[in-house]
This record gives sequence, structure tokens and C-alpha cells, in this order.
Amino acid sequence: MRTGIGPIDEQLPPEGLPPGYFVLLEGPLGVGKTFFAYCFVASAARSKAPVAVFAVDALPEDVAETLRRRGVDPGSAVIVDGFYAPTDRLNKMKGWGKAKLDVLDTKAVLDKLAELADEVRGGVVVIDSLNEIILRASNVFELFRGLKIFAKYTGSLVVGVVHTDVEDVRNAVALAEHLADVIIQAEMDPELEQMGLFIRRMRVARAKGLQASYDWIHVDIADGKVVAVDVKSLLRDLNKRVAELGIRLGV
Repeated sequence: MRTGIGPIDEQLPPEGLPPGYFVLLEGPLGVGKTFFAYCFVASAARSKAPVAVFAVDALPEDVAETLRRRGVDPGSAVIVDGFYAPTDRLNKMKGWGKAKLDVLDTKAVLDKLAELADEVRGGVVVIDSLNEIILRASNVFELFRGLKIFAKYTGSLVVGVVHTDVEDVRNAVALAEHLADVIIQAEMDPELEQMGLFIRRMRVARAKGLQASYDWIHVDIADGKVVAVDVKSLLRDLNKRVAELGIRLGV
């Protein structure tokens, strides 16, 4: 299955990722990981494959709206309400009548996945994000093993979003990320950031059993798509524009 992230798909085999893979999508806040995760969903929907989204960092209604913007009918997707309400009264205010997590921990997530197995078999499951689940987990290995087992035996792609600028999460993931079949990393290019240029870059950091390029690719989000950015051309253009000011940018 294709990830739907054009520059990343170019780094992978033409047929994309095999069914049954557990994918980690890692990076700091604000780099676009949620957008990238929904690329998997949109790609699966175009292929008529089932999709499910565990809404942990957003209200399920907001997830439904995001799906609409990405051209996916929310009614065709399973949206699991994981936006945990701290009190019963607040939970009743939400009024979300579809699938939901009563608690937000490893067992609840894995049990809900098992419950939905027939509905999402052969499709894509996105968990956005894993952070709160990891922070509540006594053993992150159990969480990752469970996600890997579910992916394998349902022939699904399970995509877990991880915000790695949270130190406790980053440390926990570092211990267990070898269990992931694929790791895709996203960040702002640190060297360009020092120049005042906030340009994303992505790479496939791990691709079990696949021939893949592991080079960083500079990307942007334009017209609802992820596109590659030619940084050298961009810097040359900037050099031309600021030459009259006596400012030189290295290429």
C-alpha cells in the first residue's frame, strides 16, 4: 500500500508497504505529522480499503472534518473517540455515539483494535497520537508488540504518530522502536532553521525487508499534497533577491 506521501513513496518500492506492517511516524510538534498520517488514510480510501482513526489528540468531530477535507467520507471510516474526558459530565457533553475508548491505556487500545479487527482487516489504522498512551503505559514493549501483532494478523497497516519532543516519550520509544517495521521521521531542517528558513525534511529511517532510500528529503505541503522542495534552487533564488543588500546565503 502506498503511503500517499509522494516524496516518501518515491523512496519505497513501487507497490508501497506490505500489508501487516507497523509504522511509526516520528517528529516534533508542528512539523505536520498528523497531515502525513492522514495521507495514509486518504491513500487507503482511494484504494477502497477500510480505514480507522483513533482520535487521541483531537475530538472525533474534528477528525471527521479533517477526513472530509482530505476527500474521505467520514461515514466510510471507523473513528474511535480516544479524546479522554476527565469527568463523566464532560464525557456526556461530547455526545459522540460511535466507537470510543472508556480509558486510555495499552489494554483498552489493544482490546478496541481486536474488537474492530473484522472491520479494518486489510486496511489502515492511524493512532494520532501514541504519546498519551505511552505515558500511561507501564511497559511500552507491550504496546508496540500488541500493535505489531494486530497489524500482522489482520494484514493491516498500523500507523502510530509519536511526538518525539516530549523527553519521556522519546526515551520510551527509543527502547522499543526496533519493533516497528517502518519508521518515518519528520523535522525542520536544523541547519536551515539557523538561517531563519523553516523547511521540513523527511526520511525513511527503517524499512524492514524493503529496498528503500534513507536520505532526507525536503518537503512542503501545497494544495493538499506533500511535495519535494529543491533547497539548492531556493537558496540560489534567495541569494539573487538579497544580493543588492550585501547578504550572502550559503548554497
